[in-house]
Amino acid sequence: MLKGKKLKEGDTIGVVAPANSGSKEKVLRSKERLESLGYKVKLGKHIFDTWHSFAGTDKRRVSDINNFFKDPEVDAIMCLRGGYGSIRIVEDLDIEMIRKNPKVFIGYSDITTLHSALNQKAGLVTFHGPMAASNFFDIDKFTTDSFRKSVEGIQPGEIINPIELKSLAGGKAVGVVAGGNLTTLMADMGTTNELDFKGKILFVEEIREPTYKIDRALTQLLNSGKLYQLNGIILGDFNNCIPASEYDMNLMDLLEDRLENLGIPIIYNFQSGHCKPMVTLPLGIEIEIDCDELTIRSLEGAVR
Repeated sequence: MLKGKKLKEGDTIGVVAPANSGSKEKVLRSKERLESLGYKVKLGKHIFDTWHSFAGTDKRRVSDINNFFKDPEVDAIMCLRGGYGSIRIVEDLDIEMIRKNPKVFIGYSDITTLHSALNQKAGLVTFHGPMAASNFFDIDKFTTDSFRKSVEGIQPGEIINPIELKSLAGGKAVGVVAGGNLTTLMADMGTTNELDFKGKILFVEEIREPTYKIDRALTQLLNSGKLYQLNGIILGDFNNCIPASEYDMNLMDLLEDRLENLGIPIIYNFQSGHCKPMVTLPLGIEIEIDCDELTIRSLEGAVR
């Protein structure tokens, strides 16, 4: 896998808006936060554009991403926010150019589509981490530390979680970690960016989806045989994913029902997703999950 260079004080982070538009006030506050950490910040040309619910037209949104990968003054790229829109621009990423200019790329939620494309097509390690108009403007110390440790080149070792991890199925597994937002992963099924599940440690998170929709997604992955190809699973934050009626299963009953019989290690309570504090998780590196010791360890660095 290709890796971006580790960030240091004085390096420049470019901010892009692949999906919905965001608050200018929050972006400027995030810019101040990043600058207080010693980084320089360069805002994408079109991040404050609007076109319907999007941060500008598809062509303009993807041009900011391609231009920042090409720009020698930009060392890393952080997304503005998620929402919806990445799937509309993903096929226009300049993959060949990106391969020649590997950089740290950060985002979550709808950005999952871009993570999958960059991981699988460009062979680039990316980072499931905070975004400028979603949470970096009001970032806490744990989230800041986790972000910096990931992008500034922490050595392989335990990925620290702010709360106790728990096991849904015991054992130990090693594999390349991939994934992100469950709904977005399902939208990519059948496209050129469909996630390759073979031998992976799947990480998934979700927000504000009723449990029957999570049931539907997991059942589709079961019926397609995808989940049986995995080495292990990390269940991230499932923010406000509750039953739609009194007859629906609650989240934990559902996860146990759909996943326990896979016969692979499954760990949960991992605080990455639409949550605070938030762990920054590199995607595309080899990790180990130990569901008996309740640890997640990176087996390689995420930056060069």
